[in-house]
Amino acid sequence: MHAVDFTTTPRDLRAVAIMKDFDMSKRDGTPRSALVTGGNSGIGLAVAQGLGQKGYKVWIAGRSAEKGAAAVARLRPHTPAGVEFLPLDVTLFADIEKFVSALRPQLGGRLDALVHSTGALNAKRVVSADGLEGSWATQFLGRYLLTEAFTPELASADDGRVVFVSAQPPKNPRLFEDDPSLEKNYTIMRAISQAQSASALYEQMYAAEHPDGPAINGANAGVVANTGIGRAQPALLRMTSKAMSAAFGISPEQSAKNIVALASDPALEGVSGYCFPKPQNLQKRRKLAYSEEHLASLRRVLAKYATTKSKLLSA
Repeated sequence: MHAVDFTTTPRDLRAVAIMKDFDMSKRDGTPRSALVTGGNSGIGLAVAQGLGQKGYKVWIAGRSAEKGAAAVARLRPHTPAGVEFLPLDVTLFADIEKFVSALRPQLGGRLDALVHSTGALNAKRVVSADGLEGSWATQFLGRYLLTEAFTPELASADDGRVVFVSAQPPKNPRLFEDDPSLEKNYTIMRAISQAQSASALYEQMYAAEHPDGPAINGANAGVVANTGIGRAQPALLRMTSKAMSAAFGISPEQSAKNIVALASDPALEGVSGYCFPKPQNLQKRRKLAYSEEHLASLRRVLAKYATTKSKLLSA
């Protein structure tokens, strides 16, 4: 992985941001590969289509086999290198292990891009069979475990990349170390804040641990219409959110542009440990630089899942 020269002028960066003809579709004559979690609908589906149009072989993952089949049918005309669906419930450890075991042999030892677009907004606390709070599992823990599991394949690619699709990273991250599943005091805002905090801290930590790649960055999806992510909200809040996103939001395809670029644009090779807070604007970026105290908090939380991580690495 090569370092990026940040002495480029704003005009140069604008040129980078609007590149449309870059082609990273092949390495050694074989298509590049991408895994998009949450790829059977919304932003994830748009990202999968964008990468497929650039020649990537795409795997999409999601809970619903019915939605997965429909997504594959929609994507197939846009993915000449091929598209496949694999079922995955990121709130279940056994399901993650089964997924990793199923996909790993198909990758041929290399994975070029891993895009996490899973999301959940639960007005009431939802708990998986493994006792995991839904937002924590969907928006962070499952992403973390999959990233760690496929790091060997990402590192074997010449420019492996990981993208966390999220919202604005918090200025003062907070983790509930003794109660990450929020059994004692659940609110939707606490759940969202904790997942976003853990994601931003992990992106910084992962980038520091892998200075030569794989690269990892966070992308703010923005206010996006018709994603279905808020369907578990109370009726009034759901109606308000839907009206706001319809009036001021962007389409999943518009949101996906930055994400596709972060996963594939050669001009962004070597960029790692950043958040991109403005959808459709790659010029705006901020280096993640949280304190060691915050990072230590995340390490203590992740230690709770060390056994699960080890099982996935050997799956």
